Amino acid sequence: MEDWQSADLCVINTCSVTAEADKDALRLIRRIAARNARARLVVTGCLAEHDAGALAKAAPKATIVGNRGKDGLAVLLGLGPAGAPGGRVTRWHGRSRALVKVQDGCDGACSYCVVPQVRGVLSSKPLEALVEEVSGLVAGGHAEIVLCGVRLGRYEGEAGGAAADLAAALERLARLDGDFRLRLSSLEVAELSDRLLDAAAGSGGRVCPSFHLPLQSGSEAVLRRMKRPYAAERFARRLEALRRRLPGAGVFTDIMAGFPGETESEFEESLAFVRGLRLSGLHVFRYSRRRGTAAASMPGQVPAAAAVERAVRLRELDRELRSAFAAAAVGSVRRVVATGDPRSQDCEALAEDFLPVVLDRSPGPGIHRARVVSSDGPSARGVVG
Repeated sequence: MEDWQSADLCVINTCSVTAEADKDALRLIRRIAARNARARLVVTGCLAEHDAGALAKAAPKATIVGNRGKDGLAVLLGLGPAGAPGGRVTRWHGRSRALVKVQDGCDGACSYCVVPQVRGVLSSKPLEALVEEVSGLVAGGHAEIVLCGVRLGRYEGEAGGAAADLAAALERLARLDGDFRLRLSSLEVAELSDRLLDAAAGSGGRVCPSFHLPLQSGSEAVLRRMKRPYAAERFARRLEALRRRLPGAGVFTDIMAGFPGETESEFEESLAFVRGLRLSGLHVFRYSRRRGTAAASMPGQVPAAAAVERAVRLRELDRELRSAFAAAAVGSVRRVVATGDPRSQDCEALAEDFLPVVLDRSPGPGIHRARVVSSDGPSARGVVG
């Protein structure tokens, strides 16, 4: 985004998962409209689907394209012929890692979430199209392929007239030629099946041993009010199943502070539960009141000051967990992929278990071995070779 003030075209792909995300997107769009009025401004994504009126007010001259029209952006912008298929990426310029969207849509009923309203019905990329896209990215020099989806665990791509689930997709992709690895973005714990774990564990290291499993709360009562499709106890059991098959895997979660009705004792219950899971790190969110969701009208809306204080305590735990994760890696050899600027003196990289490592030098493209030599809080440092 550094060049937006001089760009001829600005395409903003918005998020609308929280009210803060909406505010951030609108703030950026207003800045672009005011400071680079000659640029063609196109706004797409979830906020474009959820509240096109707010975008039109922020930037009256912008072209607004909801999620359902996103695949037609290339044609709209004159970058592809009419009728050209969308949704396929052939290159991530200057990046060792490539993101591949394999699934979209959600049929969940979480009481705080607008995603099902803005993402539509469940859909998946056909397996052969996925194989072709990943093969092309690997041939183009991308060392890590991240499979992404709103409900990634609900992937169901057709292959030869039959359904292929995420485990089948991993098994197929793991057999492709090339020096690359696969990473899963985010999975609901209810979709972390034994078959999926076996596919990851049996991939010979091709599938990264790192998992993001959203929890949201460790309080059983709060989970019920959230209408999450599991109990805390089940989350813990599936986590143990994961660790039996993939010992040492990095495991991260989302955790929310200040959900409506959350009492101090429920928060303490959640905090203690999360601490007991021995995770690698947390992504901490404050509850965001979203118009049109069941939670928005629930009684007991938590005062902002209390929600902030709880989020601070969760972030302190996150730092503890990430620091322990980095410290435990010291002395080990990891397979890393550079993620930072290759011209930088200190090169940022990512290990297979999602440990961020600052390297002594840029290793260049591809997957490289690096010894972790020290840690300072959540930061690890490594030496290439």
